[in-house]
Amino acid sequence: MTTSSCACGAVRIEYTGDPIAKCVCHCLECRKSSGSTHALSLLVPSAIFRVTGDPASFSYKAASGSTVTRYFCRGCGINLYSDGEGAPGIKFVRGGAVDDSSLMERCRPDMELFIERRAGWLSAIEGAEQKEIM
Repeated sequence: MTTSSCACGAVRIEYTGDPIAKCVCHCLECRKSSGSTHALSLLVPSAIFRVTGDPASFSYKAASGSTVTRYFCRGCGINLYSDGEGAPGIKFVRGGAVDDSSLMERCRPDMELFIERRAGWLSAIEGAEQKEIM
């Protein structure tokens, strides 16, 4: 079982099995929500995803044109996961919230999204599918 949590421990995520994909997104919304040049997400089917605690949420129209909802801890503000109408049945779990840091070694991204917005000093991830949009 893989677990993720916020910094204060008020919200926890659990899922079994492997993510169906690992992606890096360079869209403006992901940049802002991650506080970095991109966001790493593990794509997990909703059927194997469980959240405990009471995360806050914020919904908006994303660059893809779909409505996206981001979920974060009310106490510490850590961004934990998102979902949206553009990918029904999928949760986008933030890589930085995963509790087992060794998992990152096994979660090399297999996809990059919004590559036209990738910072010019970043290179494409070797072997990852390159997509203009989601």
